[in-house]
Amino acid sequence: MPTSQSLTHAQWLLHEADESSVESLRQSLGISSILARCLVIRNAGKVDVARQILNPTMEVLHDPYQMLGMKEGVERLRRAIKEDESIRVVTDYDVDGTTSSLILQASFRLLGATRISYHIPERLGEGYGFSLQAAERAAEDGVTVLVTADIGIRDQVAVSRARELGIDVIICDHHLPPGDEGPKDATAILCPPRKGCSYPNPSLAACGIAFKLAQALLAEHPRYDVLLGSMLKLAAIGTVADIVDLSTPENRAIVALGLHQLNRGPHTPGLTALLESANTLPGSIGSGDLAFQIGPRINAAGRLASATAIIDLLTTRDPGLARTQAEEINRLNQKRQEIQASMLRTIHRAVGESPPPFLLFADEESDNWHRGVSGIVAGQIRDRYHRPSAVVAISGGVGVGSLRSTPEIHAVRLLEQVSHLFADNPGGAKKFGGHPAAAGFTIPAENLREMAQCLQDAALDMVDGEMPGRRRQYDAEMQAQELTRRLYSELSSLAPHGKGNPQPRLVLLGARFHRISIMKEVHLKARLAELPIDVIWWRGARHREAFESGHPLDLLGKLGLNVWRGRETLQFTLKDARYAASGSAGHRFDRPPK
Repeated sequence: MPTSQSLTHAQWLLHEADESSVESLRQSLGISSILARCLVIRNAGKVDVARQILNPTMEVLHDPYQMLGMKEGVERLRRAIKEDESIRVVTDYDVDGTTSSLILQASFRLLGATRISYHIPERLGEGYGFSLQAAERAAEDGVTVLVTADIGIRDQVAVSRARELGIDVIICDHHLPPGDEGPKDATAILCPPRKGCSYPNPSLAACGIAFKLAQALLAEHPRYDVLLGSMLKLAAIGTVADIVDLSTPENRAIVALGLHQLNRGPHTPGLTALLESANTLPGSIGSGDLAFQIGPRINAAGRLASATAIIDLLTTRDPGLARTQAEEINRLNQKRQEIQASMLRTIHRAVGESPPPFLLFADEESDNWHRGVSGIVAGQIRDRYHRPSAVVAISGGVGVGSLRSTPEIHAVRLLEQVSHLFADNPGGAKKFGGHPAAAGFTIPAENLREMAQCLQDAALDMVDGEMPGRRRQYDAEMQAQELTRRLYSELSSLAPHGKGNPQPRLVLLGARFHRISIMKEVHLKARLAELPIDVIWWRGARHREAFESGHPLDLLGKLGLNVWRGRETLQFTLKDARYAASGSAGHRFDRPPK
């Protein structure tokens, strides 16, 4: 029976766009109104910005010296290299941190530094951040300059201790909320969101900041262009994996130019082996491969073992050793997938039909419940139930948790409501922090129940007492005849995709079908009645009845290209569908509230 509700019980919302800007772009650039609308939605409504988005080049990269602290950081590092001082790079154990470490180490060596070392904290031992332990170990090893990346901005105690021990600390980080200044004892702080910094791109990943430092350091190197091109490969991987905003022209350029270099080659034996192990071969690598193939493999080492395995892999010059190391990374990634699936099964069994405003799941650390996977699991739970979700692994009476939140609820502000329950850092500050969408915390296990109870009310307060239902936003509406190869080519110019620049979501109005079938018992496939274009709904088999009803459906999905045996055909991949209004051929969906 046709209803006005979508088949997944979601509300569809058309992104607002200034129509005068859409028309201006359409005429100025000679593009379709659909592409122009997508550009306006992605904050590229001005012609010059739109051109930068559609044609990313090295010229889009900003002058690194526009970043507050860059001059002081470069001067100190150049002096350290000239005087043969001992320099150590200390970074986080995720993709952003490890790619930052590789970029920084390579930059220093290219300038002639010989006393370079690195340290990546062990997730299960030392934990997150620049620690007192790391500062004191650096002093014992004779380090005089220490560069952090993706950590450090909140580690005032360790930075001050390093200064006491005669170590100058340069921080490359992106976690500081706007308005803060960071540790006062740092020699230089490179962090675009910090107070007083007017750098044009506040959304750089840490590896992007490391790249900007490299850009400044290597400015006079005779192989400057070649070296930056090589480093862009790593910066692209880290930028996509850290899910930073790709709507900014510079971040988009970093990823687009890095992908160009990855597809062009040649690569070091280590990078070649990593790409081969993920079945991502030069010539066909896209941002999706970085997000879902390369990134998870790099992360698996830091989650389940040690991120130093990635440094070893990507710096080896021995092809045979590289293949062996890549196989081990693959094994860790497979183990991560198994643990993740086990945790998800356990959690799904525990969630009822009406999930509470805040979801928290905790268990003892084990082979089937691992803190290194908790962030991924929390994100998937958040996506399924549209609730802020925390997953905690307990060991020795202490829980280490990851929180992933919805767009309506700021993750860090949510945790601030219960900050008194968290464990203390050595300097007295509470162990929690993160971004609006993702945060981490450390808490005595005995406080978990109180935390869960308090955050039920706090989450509700943040949304004025009513948890929102699932919402699906989309970019444009169209008729079947508008699904053409030309439109596909136009929309492809928006790639690479990621946060802030997702693949355009389109609504096809009033579609009818034939050749409806089920693939592998769970996937739905149908052919549009009007055009030889297949519609695919992964895991959508349960909606077959709606497609066979004979009633026209409005489809929400993405236009793509299917390649089979050398033949390319357009394909529309669904995220949702709903019964169309009788005879519907016009625009009919809800707009976001003013």
